[in-house]
Amino acid sequence: MSTSSSLAKRVPSIDRFRGLIIFCMIMFQFAEHFKNLGKLATLSHHAPSEDAFYILPNLAAADLIASMFILAIGLTFIPSLHKRIEKFGKKAAVLHCVKRYLILIGIGMTMNGINDILDGNKDTLSLTAIVLTIIVLIMGLIALILKFAKVKSRDKFYNIYSLYMSAVGVFTIAVAAVNAVMFVTGKTNSSYGHWLVLQHIGFAGLVSIPFALIPGKKGHYIRLASGIGLLALFALFHETDLTWDMFASNRELIDGVADGGFIGGFAWGAMLILYLFFAEEFRNRKNKYLPPVSFGIFTLIVAALILAEFKTLPETGTWAGALSGFLPINKGSVSPSFVIITTYISLFAFYIFELFNFITTKFDILAWWGKNPILMYCIEFAVIGGLNAALEGYFETAPVGISAVIIIVVGIALSAVAYILDKKNIIIKL
Repeated sequence: MSTSSSLAKRVPSIDRFRGLIIFCMIMFQFAEHFKNLGKLATLSHHAPSEDAFYILPNLAAADLIASMFILAIGLTFIPSLHKRIEKFGKKAAVLHCVKRYLILIGIGMTMNGINDILDGNKDTLSLTAIVLTIIVLIMGLIALILKFAKVKSRDKFYNIYSLYMSAVGVFTIAVAAVNAVMFVTGKTNSSYGHWLVLQHIGFAGLVSIPFALIPGKKGHYIRLASGIGLLALFALFHETDLTWDMFASNRELIDGVADGGFIGGFAWGAMLILYLFFAEEFRNRKNKYLPPVSFGIFTLIVAALILAEFKTLPETGTWAGALSGFLPINKGSVSPSFVIITTYISLFAFYIFELFNFITTKFDILAWWGKNPILMYCIEFAVIGGLNAALEGYFETAPVGISAVIIIVVGIALSAVAYILDKKNIIIKL
């Protein structure tokens, strides 16, 4: 990772790591629709699915993607924020950061709205999401027209568009918060939904902003203590039970919404705060080929936790849904052990990428993908989502050979888009 004196330079390991995450997220989800591909079609399945690809009890390979995505944010969070503070001032930098993560949540809601349209959902929340989404799409079309027409005053419209997307993000958080309160007070056991991966990431970013602002070495260790403290408070709630709600345990309550919803968002936030600490540890270490001492200590903690998981694991012939008696790994409720173990695996994976920073190549396909993660994610959603909507029935029965050709062609086409964006130096940031 680069030092603070060279933050303007792109770091190959960060781009490649981010690119791998986005590529896997996209292509595995696409491959899922080709049922005749067998095990390959299940790589995107999360625990506790029986046919998921498991690496630990109740932890599937696909469960790592969100944690790695959050690490990709944590690697550049503080340098990026401080650079913006130096250039525009603290107030403007913080407002930009808040708006950025609200927009990310708003994009997530828009994708939910598009799914509602395609699925024909007509409940009150879905209809609201559809209306918000239609406005987003109309404004997006106007923004493109203004850009291609080179209208001089288009920046004013862009600002209005970003404020609207931020408002959609605020609405999404409000819906999730109300649902969480109803869960906790025993008013319902039904999820409002509309809270998926981009919402997790955006909410984690919002939770982490105050901690990223604390300067100096003191701030560095406050982040470590805060990440541990927030996770400990979450663990206390996760492992207890509210007697008046409609769930057998708080773990099931949090699991009632995809990946923890609003309440689980604080566990994702704790994960990002811990990443802020380790990102600085990696950035400031003296030997670029060795991980920092803190990572070695973390290794021992994770090894002990995994041992405890196996020691308290019930007798079972499968790891699908296998919950240990001590802090069980469970992505659905963002359990403390899930946070700790996937945080470690993500950091270790990034460390491997760092060892190959010296390699330079013109055919750096992962770096192409990694320079525009959000844009590539949105392009994928449009392209692959459209293909699935039009041909999903065929995908389910397509022969293995044809299935493989389709996936390879789509992968090459999307990589070509990433390459063109890279060569034209087009980088879209929120």
